[in-house]
Amino acid sequence: MPEHRTVASLIARALVVAGLAVVLAACSGGSENVAEPVATTVAAPTTETAEPTSTTAAPTTESTVAETPTGAAAFEQIVLPVIEGSCVSCHAAGQAGADHFELATVADVIASAPEIRLQVAAGVMPPWPASPLSVAFQDDLSLTDEQIDAIVAWVNEGAPTDIDPATPLVSRRPPSRLENPDVVMTATGGPYTGSTSKPDDYRCLVFEPGNSEKEWIIASHFEPDQTSVVHHGIVTMATAELRDRAAELDAAEPGPGWTCYGGTGLRAAGVGQEFQIGGWAPGAEPSRRPEGYATPLPPGAFIVVQIHYHYDDETPADLSRYVLDLASDDEIEAAGGAFDELTGQLYLGPAEIPCYEGDPEPLCDRTKALERVRTLYGDFIGSVPDLLNMACGVTAADFAGMTDGNASSTCDLPVGNPGRIVSLTGHMHELGQSVRITLNPDTPDEQILLDIPDWDFEWQFHYRPVDDIVIERDDVIRVDCGWNRERAPYEAVGYILWADGTSDEMCYTSITTAPID
Repeated sequence: MPEHRTVASLIARALVVAGLAVVLAACSGGSENVAEPVATTVAAPTTETAEPTSTTAAPTTESTVAETPTGAAAFEQIVLPVIEGSCVSCHAAGQAGADHFELATVADVIASAPEIRLQVAAGVMPPWPASPLSVAFQDDLSLTDEQIDAIVAWVNEGAPTDIDPATPLVSRRPPSRLENPDVVMTATGGPYTGSTSKPDDYRCLVFEPGNSEKEWIIASHFEPDQTSVVHHGIVTMATAELRDRAAELDAAEPGPGWTCYGGTGLRAAGVGQEFQIGGWAPGAEPSRRPEGYATPLPPGAFIVVQIHYHYDDETPADLSRYVLDLASDDEIEAAGGAFDELTGQLYLGPAEIPCYEGDPEPLCDRTKALERVRTLYGDFIGSVPDLLNMACGVTAADFAGMTDGNASSTCDLPVGNPGRIVSLTGHMHELGQSVRITLNPDTPDEQILLDIPDWDFEWQFHYRPVDDIVIERDDVIRVDCGWNRERAPYEAVGYILWADGTSDEMCYTSITTAPID
């Protein structure tokens, strides 16, 4: 094994301990001994469609092909299953998509038919960034060409249906929020209000579960309040010994919580333990642990959520929630008194995006850009770009020629969490173009695990393979990332490096596994 792979593993783990995860819902990051949750781990019925199949009429040699249904039959056989399988979970009342249009009854589908046709035909909805090069995933939202054509044709016919318009729609997928959670928490100290003078504000807020006995978390979800400014949230569980340190940090700054670029700052106390147990980014759904798995919640433990607020013009007061479903006494007894725990591991690559050739901006000098990162986020975050380059066996000079607005990086890393893959995810910011995770690249056993050719910051899913895929310690994970300076909804100024701000970048992936004895 090349030496840089060993270094990469150590750095990745160091970044997790330091809390560098800017990412995502559950299952991001964690050392080999840290139990990690996984997003949407309860399998749901897949979207079933009545697509025609060829049939052979025995005993003659003639065959007939069923015609694609049209009119009201197309709605019942194709359109309705797609709506209930890929749309309702997000567009039901109270869900994120309901702000655009609500899908509660058949009448809502008819009323929204022109918008549905537009979004489906453009490939915008339903969101599913993973390409067919990826392995097969559970709860795949993507539509076939036949389904898209049938929906467009049905709308063009005037959206006919024989079904009573008052008929309720029933989602065929798990809800995108936890219904009636056992524990509902908001930050101690009340809402947090930032300032436009700090456009990228990382705030650690304390959430109290209030349990006096050991509990087991079987599902959890971070629910952002002000989605216009909440960029992401990283969830850490801290043991009771760190309460004094949290109180000290909280008291040192006005308002609830404290500034926390990089990590939470709790471990400076030298006592207690903290574990990253989840997170949220746009598109993330509730983290439901697989059957037989749960995350322990010790008595006296508390939750710290590092929320990245990004402010442009407004600073609304935010009161986001963190909610939990806990295992019942019967479930704990059925598990033999204790559950198994998942293992998460970060697989990180460099992020280096030089300026266009000839750009006179002073921050196009990488040294000056690195000084900017250190000034904004501290020395640790400022050291990450060079550490990742070293971990992946490259230098800044390897990126110097990428001056046409496009940049890319590749890093091969050793498996740090052997076991059956439960979920995979990727994370970049708004210059992101593509991300790919490959198992054992350039070998006969090469397998593309996740391929996202058109990155969209608004849809950051945790992808759960259909088949059992086991990774071993002698396997290699390759992470490929690509960026384009023109993709951002702002002017990308200067040399872009790995850092915490929205206008900075990342090449961040994680894999969660169920360890195998």
